[in-house]
Amino acid sequence: MSAADAEVWQDLIDQAAKPRTGTRLASADGGPGPGAADRLKQSAGPWTSAAGVAGALQTSMKTAKDRLGTSHQGVSAEGSGLASISELEAVRHSWERRLEDARKECAGLDRKLQLVAKDHGENEQRIKASFNAPGKGGR
Repeated sequence: MSAADAEVWQDLIDQAAKPRTGTRLASADGGPGPGAADRLKQSAGPWTSAAGVAGALQTSMKTAKDRLGTSHQGVSAEGSGLASISELEAVRHSWERRLEDARKECAGLDRKLQLVAKDHGENEQRIKASFNAPGKGGR
């Protein structure tokens, strides 16, 4: 994981840890009062960003798995007869399975986070449209 990816994840974790005193619609007039500074503001941005990180991790896991396989090419033949070679192969296969499982998990998260971002964006548009509709409190 790159430093930039780690920073994005840390920012998301930090934002989630902040205490909230109340929620309000992002478009509501907050005015003074308790919770006025803490309005609910949804956007696709954080979800899209998290999906991008999951996608990057998916690619990183595949690269790591490929490099692991490449780095072990010829080891079995070169170390023929050594007891440690079979153990090394078992460990390598175990890591390949773990990396593949992590890659699949990241792929699933990537898809799910992209869907959430899309849903939030569409929901935001529906809400804005409902406020602006004639006879529905719109202008």
